[in-house]
Amino acid sequence: MKTSYFILFVILISTVSVTTVYAQESLLPEWIKTIAGFWSSNQIGDEEFIGALQYLVKEGILVIPSENKETSLSNQSQSSKQECSGSARCFTGTVTKIIDGDTIKVDGESIRFTLSSAPELDESGGLEARELIETLCPVGSTVLVDEDDGRIEGSYGRILGVIFCNGVILNEELLDSNFGYLAECYTTSEFASSSWAQKHGCGKTPEPKTSSPSEIKKNCDPSYPDVCIPSSPPDLDCGDIDYRRFTVLQPDPHRFDPDKDGIGCES
Repeated sequence: MKTSYFILFVILISTVSVTTVYAQESLLPEWIKTIAGFWSSNQIGDEEFIGALQYLVKEGILVIPSENKETSLSNQSQSSKQECSGSARCFTGTVTKIIDGDTIKVDGESIRFTLSSAPELDESGGLEARELIETLCPVGSTVLVDEDDGRIEGSYGRILGVIFCNGVILNEELLDSNFGYLAECYTTSEFASSSWAQKHGCGKTPEPKTSSPSEIKKNCDPSYPDVCIPSSPPDLDCGDIDYRRFTVLQPDPHRFDPDKDGIGCES
């Protein structure tokens, strides 16, 4: 319709066929607005108005997209599907909150980075890790979440997975930045053999080492007398260990017993 001249279907002679041309009202000079007004009221013909539009295209005021929007969105969708692997959940969504360096919310649901961990916010490097994620993938970003097939049990109600955002894998970027560290490399994890996990030591066989019983005991935190869990750092979550429902004594440095009933990792 002639009453709208901000999205126009025009014929550009010799170079461009019928296409959609976009312009922002604030960028249009006053004289083209006047000409558009004349055109919409039939005071000038189509030829004069098309000439004015060709001038705006030449000067870069009007932009002709290289492909239409539907094609672009279709390509993005196909690209996202190619990044998914396995059979667990894989979905796109919007970042609604950055919890810390290894946990974000996507459409209100908590997503924990699989295999990659960051210090708690009150620990050294915790704030820097969160700032890194906020920079790479700020609130409002569109992300692709690929749930870890081998860890669908989650962690404290959070989905464990790999997160693709703005062309990067957040799990990998956290490790590469040295603000994070490789959590225990579960052999069941779908991503244990991925290049970024392997690069940071996942799958490597540790050199054999003989330790005396006293040395072994020395590496076990006394807050967990039934099992052998090393002291912090690094800070561990229940999703980082294989133990469930074990005795916890205070001060519980890993905070496995948030309700302080003496039993760790109950769920």
